[in-house]
Amino acid sequence: MAEQWTTTEVCQWLDEVSLGHVKPAFIENEVDGPTLLKMTERMSERLFPKIKEQIKFMSALEDLKSHHDISEHEISQTTLVVPHSSTAVRYPPFLMSALEKEDPQLKAPTKNKFKNALIQALFDHLSQKTMYPSHTQYVDLMRSVLMSFPFLREKYGSGFDALLESLRNKFKKERKPLVHLDEVARMKEKYSSSIAGCKRASTNDEEPVCSKTKMPASDNFEDDGEDEHSIAQHVKCMQMESRKLRPNLDLIRQRLKRTKKYRAEYISQHSTKEVLCQFPCLRRPIFLLEEMNNSTHIDIDKCVLSNLRKLSPQLVEKAPNTDLKQMLKRTLALCETEVERNGQMVNAAILLLPSLFKEKESALYVINQDPPHPTPAIVLKDCENGNPLTSGSISIRMDGEDMVEDDGGIDISLAVSLLYSMYQIYNVAYPKYLRKTMAFLEAFVFKRSGPVPICVKRVYNSL
Repeated sequence: MAEQWTTTEVCQWLDEVSLGHVKPAFIENEVDGPTLLKMTERMSERLFPKIKEQIKFMSALEDLKSHHDISEHEISQTTLVVPHSSTAVRYPPFLMSALEKEDPQLKAPTKNKFKNALIQALFDHLSQKTMYPSHTQYVDLMRSVLMSFPFLREKYGSGFDALLESLRNKFKKERKPLVHLDEVARMKEKYSSSIAGCKRASTNDEEPVCSKTKMPASDNFEDDGEDEHSIAQHVKCMQMESRKLRPNLDLIRQRLKRTKKYRAEYISQHSTKEVLCQFPCLRRPIFLLEEMNNSTHIDIDKCVLSNLRKLSPQLVEKAPNTDLKQMLKRTLALCETEVERNGQMVNAAILLLPSLFKEKESALYVINQDPPHPTPAIVLKDCENGNPLTSGSISIRMDGEDMVEDDGGIDISLAVSLLYSMYQIYNVAYPKYLRKTMAFLEAFVFKRSGPVPICVKRVYNSL
C-alpha cells in the first residue's frame, strides 16, 4: 500500500520509474507515502526543474494513485469505481445505481440528492489533486463522465456547461473555510482584492423611468451624406406621413434608413414620450420588427413562431402547477383545430415562462390593468374571467406610454417579439425580476450569442 510507504520506499519507487536522480530532494523534504499521494502539479515544480521530468513524474504518480484506488476497492466494497484512462471517480452505490438506470432526476433543472451526490463525487475526486483545478483538469473530468454516462450530455453548448459550472461553484464554496491550507492561502493572497466579494450598493427596484444603457460619447452621430438640415427634413417628413390614414410605408423606410445614427443617439438621450413624438412611426409593429432585423439580422417574429413553437409543449408541461396553468390547459383542450391549438400553445408557453424561473409575471404582462413597472410590459385587455388567452385587445406600455398602435392583429406571440424589440431599440436594461426569462428568449428562441445563466441552461436541458 503506497500510503504506508516510508521515504526509503518512495525512493525505491523513483528508481523503478527512472527518476532516481531526484531522490536527494525527496529525502530532504521527507516525502513519504501519504505525502507522495497528496502531491500536486505545483508541488512537483519545486522538485523537478525540467518540464519533461515533471510530466513524467505526474504520469507515474497518476498510475500509482489509480492502482492505489483499485487496491482499496478490492479491500472495501463501500464505494464503486468507474475507471477512465488514468483517472477513477468513486461513486456511492445509490448514485451508481441511478447513473446506470439513467435516472431523469440527474438531468432535472432543480437540485436533488442525486445531482448533489454527483457533484460531491466529482469534487472528492478532483480535490485529491488540487483545490485549484485548471481548465484542462475540469474539461478532462467532464469528458470522462460523459464517456461513461452519455445520457448526461446537455443540449446546450459543449454538452457539460451546467455540470461544469456547478462543480466550479462547489470548489469555490469548499475553499472558503480552508484558508489555513498553504495552497488556498497562497492563491487567495495572489488573486484576491480588497473589494472582492462586495456587493454594489442596492438601488430602488421601482425606478420612475426605464434604466437605459448609455451610448459612448461622440461628436459626430450624423448619418453618411446627411447634415443637420437634411436630417430635420427627414424627421419632419416621417412625422407628417405617420399622421396619414394610409401612410406611404416605403417612404418612411427610406427616411428611417437615412436617420439611423441620429435616431440611436436621440433615443439614448431623450425620454420615451419625446422619442415617440419625434418618431411616431415607431409605434407601428412593422417598423419595430424591421428595426430589429436591420440591427441584428434576426427575424424576431419568425424565431418566435418557429423556435418557440418547438419548445412550447415542454415549457407548458414543465411549468409549476398553478391556477393559471390549469386555466390555460383547459383553454387549450377546447381548441377546435390543430392550427388554433398550436398557436395558443405558444401563447401559453410565453405566459408561463416567468414561473419557470420564479420571476414576476407582472414584469412581462398584466391582465386588465396597467403595468406596475416602467419597463416594457404586455397589457392584455378584455380577458374573460381573467383568462389571458381570451384577450380581446393587446398593447404594450413603457414609462406610462402606449408603445404600439393595435390594429387588431397583435396576439401574444407577436407582442413578445415587439416587447423584446423595444428593450433593444430603446436601450432598456432588463429588470432583475425578469432577467432569466429574457436570457432564455435571447439564447434559445432568438439564438443570440452571449453568456447564459446556469439556471437558464438547466431549464433548457430539462426540456
